Amino acid sequence: MSKTDEKNMMGRWGATSYIVGNIIGSGIFITPTTILNNVHSVGASLLIWILAGIIATLGALCYVELGTSIRKSGGDFAYLCHVRWTAIAFSFMSCACIFTNPGTMAIQMETFSEYVIQGLKLEFCNSSTRFIVNKLISFSLILLLYFLNCFSVRAVVARFQMVAMGAKVIASGIIVICGIVVWLSLGVQSDNFKEPFAHSNFYPGSVALALFSGLFSYDGWDILNYGAEDVKKPRRVMPFAIIVGMSTCAALYITMNLSYFVVLSVPEVQSSNAVAMASLTFAEKTLGSQFKYAMPFLVCIVLIGSLNATLFGGSRYLWASARERHFPSFISCINREHDSPRAALFVHVLLSMAFSFLGNLEELINYVAFTHWIIRSITMLSLLCIRFNICKRPVHEKAIRVPLILPIIFLIVCLSLVSITIIQSFKSSIV
Repeated sequence: MSKTDEKNMMGRWGATSYIVGNIIGSGIFITPTTILNNVHSVGASLLIWILAGIIATLGALCYVELGTSIRKSGGDFAYLCHVRWTAIAFSFMSCACIFTNPGTMAIQMETFSEYVIQGLKLEFCNSSTRFIVNKLISFSLILLLYFLNCFSVRAVVARFQMVAMGAKVIASGIIVICGIVVWLSLGVQSDNFKEPFAHSNFYPGSVALALFSGLFSYDGWDILNYGAEDVKKPRRVMPFAIIVGMSTCAALYITMNLSYFVVLSVPEVQSSNAVAMASLTFAEKTLGSQFKYAMPFLVCIVLIGSLNATLFGGSRYLWASARERHFPSFISCINREHDSPRAALFVHVLLSMAFSFLGNLEELINYVAFTHWIIRSITMLSLLCIRFNICKRPVHEKAIRVPLILPIIFLIVCLSLVSITIIQSFKSSIV
């Protein structure tokens, strides 16, 4: 490899920023209330965030071995095909195209609607009217993004993604800084930290559902798998990037949650079914009436950016699958004038709209997370098959080998989460 090629590859800090930028997004503004509703205490909630970070880091390290052993694009699909589990690979690819990607977008759509409704203090005479307005807001946004992506306004979309990144940093910074200022000047919510584990709910099913929500916020840790060949000296860079990147994300998430609990009482965080309420109540208490709308405005920008990224990636994945004849061929049609996969975009948007009717945000998160962790369980089995050479297929000579105990532990965690969820709630686990 030439020195010029090496200069164009990601080093330690480039790979680290890639991980952090991909993970930190809308999840932190969606899941804190959901986690607290499951475990019922400040201490247990913070433990869930720490445990979710450890599990995600463990998974990321295992996936680095897969990504450097099988240097093909396609993620889980490529790994399962490598061990000749093509039927399972096709099933999971179909599940991603039809279920998990549209389901993720449905979660983001619903959260955006909640932030708009709560941020503007809209009041409704009955629940039916609220439901209709919620759908009108979310569908209007997704149709606008669909229109933009159809005409491939790359300059506009790319610039907005930069704005969304800025909003993400500002919103996170506001929460952390306000929490520190309140703590230094006024003290903390004494009830929250005097007995942090009071009324904790450690029932396995509730812990599993809380972990699903926490892991949803950490999702995206497998991003380096798709660019392993663009990383300089992967044996040194990848483990460093994962450990530092995941530690940074975990530290930010825990600090933001600490800031919430410095300002808000547990009942205030749990006071509304609207997942947006915690951030909005926090903004009202810390920023005052003049600037209380700043937080929902910033979070809405973050959510629009996340929605656009999900729509872009999900529709392209669906388009690529149709191009390989895994789905009807009309989905692979592309508009040559604007270089836009309009059919795939349209199908993806329709599926997302349909999934938004399946349940509330907590149920949608559980559906999507449950499916993700089934897929990761099977992928870990494929890694063990590769490690013990059961499939008798060669791997890349410069593959990173993590200690064997790591994929075994991660597989046990995956299977435990899935099994406990099935036992806890058949309705929430099987669609």
